Amino acid sequence: MAAPLIHPQQHYLKTQIETASQPQLLVMIFDAAVKKLRIARQAVEKREIEKAHVELTKVQKIFIELMVALDFDKGGDLAHQLWRIYDFVYHHLVMANIKQNAHMIEEVLPIVENLREGWTQAVAKFLSEEENRKNAPRVGAPRTGAVPLRSPSGIKTVPPPPASPAPADDPLRPRLNIRG
Repeated sequence: MAAPLIHPQQHYLKTQIETASQPQLLVMIFDAAVKKLRIARQAVEKREIEKAHVELTKVQKIFIELMVALDFDKGGDLAHQLWRIYDFVYHHLVMANIKQNAHMIEEVLPIVENLREGWTQAVAKFLSEEENRKNAPRVGAPRTGAVPLRSPSGIKTVPPPPASPAPADDPLRPRLNIRG
């Protein structure tokens, strides 16, 4: 039985999500929140109540998940501050949804855009540091080239081992379950 055809854009998005790291997924979530807020604002302005409700509800769910995902033990004061911001955005969107008020969405949109920008910069820095860490030579390991070894007859030179491909399922790269 043949698999159902997926629209190319949906296939691309699915692949992008499945191959993204957790930090990259976080930025994608904020991108979606900004996009849905803009759609909701336009829907409210056009008096498309159901469409506005659907989009605002999606963004509310995003912020609930963001609040649940915070680790207060590891995040400390920053986690508490983010929780307050996320909670404010969530409750403001609930009221915007109830009142179908475009102005209330406008008040929240810059906050979400600033959060997205902050997380985008943090993720870029994190990925840059990860890349530097991966490319940095290990302490005590030869950098490149042959490895000198002592043998009873003197020093021998052994060629470096061939590079092995990176494992497909890297344990250092956690995954989010976004399917369920």
